[in-house]
Amino acid sequence: MTLPFGKTALLLGAAALLAPVTASAQNVRDLNSEVSDVLIFEGSVRDEPVVFRYSMAAESSLIVDVIPTGESELDPMVTITDADTGEVLVEDDDGGEGLASRAVVFASEPRSIEITVSAFAFFSGEESAGAFELKLRPGDQTPEPLRAIAFGEQASGTLDGENLQLFSITGSEGELLQVALVADGDDLDPMLTLYSGEGTFGEELASDDDGGEGLNSLLRFVLPADGTYTIATQSYSGTSGGYTLRVGPPRTHTIQPPQQVLGLGKAPSGYIGAGYENGSLDPSTITYQLTEEAIAAIRAGSGEVTINMTAQESEDPFFPSTIDPYIEVGFETPLGYATVLNDDDGGEGLNSRLVVDLGSIASDGDWLERLRITASSIGEGGAFELEITEGGF
Repeated sequence: MTLPFGKTALLLGAAALLAPVTASAQNVRDLNSEVSDVLIFEGSVRDEPVVFRYSMAAESSLIVDVIPTGESELDPMVTITDADTGEVLVEDDDGGEGLASRAVVFASEPRSIEITVSAFAFFSGEESAGAFELKLRPGDQTPEPLRAIAFGEQASGTLDGENLQLFSITGSEGELLQVALVADGDDLDPMLTLYSGEGTFGEELASDDDGGEGLNSLLRFVLPADGTYTIATQSYSGTSGGYTLRVGPPRTHTIQPPQQVLGLGKAPSGYIGAGYENGSLDPSTITYQLTEEAIAAIRAGSGEVTINMTAQESEDPFFPSTIDPYIEVGFETPLGYATVLNDDDGGEGLNSRLVVDLGSIASDGDWLERLRITASSIGEGGAFELEITEGGF
């Protein structure tokens, strides 16, 4: 019997589907003859970090992923350092998906690196632990050109709303990095960002927009380690114009105790900021109590004293002092601190001054021991000196 053509074609097609399939050689990828550009390693963080070493070619970038595997409770942190110098190039926690870490590093010349996998908060004793997968693969990131700048130097340029201009600076652990980005005119709204390592592949450490005068940027940051850092300049919201970048002179940042002692005729200096509780490098207030020598002198004299809080003028116009001194005088009592007197602008200009007669309480109990003088600022912060002298000057 001869079937119509259409049914014959259908039967032949069905038979072809049921027959064993033999793939042609051109559709099979033979992995035995290939070399992958992705490297995968397994490891486990227990009592100490796990360290790997890898050699990078010149003008190459590397993407490093650390991924917890299976039922691992590890919250991994990856730190990449120069194997020869120990300089931290980049560090990351949670830069990948979930708890996974991801870091990107670029080598302008052949470089040997060490990749350290640790648990987040390892050195605090609250770390997690577990297995992980380390994945290395080439990246296509190319860093923006870097211009070198040092402490106490400045540079200029133009931002057009699109480009990012980078400056590399080398510093030491504990050094205070002060950076001002000042627009040449009213058209530019500049922004500052600080990264660890060379380029923008490292961890973003700090940023600022409008922290200076007007729309200008001002960044203050204490360097956490010796090494190279990158200052990125850019414009905000498509603005454009010329700029000057100024890096302050090198100095070590001193943590100021919020409570200090004050002697007669002494003029300790301080710096008022937004407050430690707000992430600032400096306290919002500093409270002073009299030294034993000052208390004895006041009791032996008339009891009248003058308290002056004076703003310190900045020697660098790029880092102007914006402090408006404000002083309070009060006492520690069983119910807490009680303010009795205060002053703003009682001295010259914005400076504060109080003339206080302590004679009536000098010989009455321990009031002088409980006397407190608090220095702060109305509005912005900055450097100041506080002095207490005998007499009503």
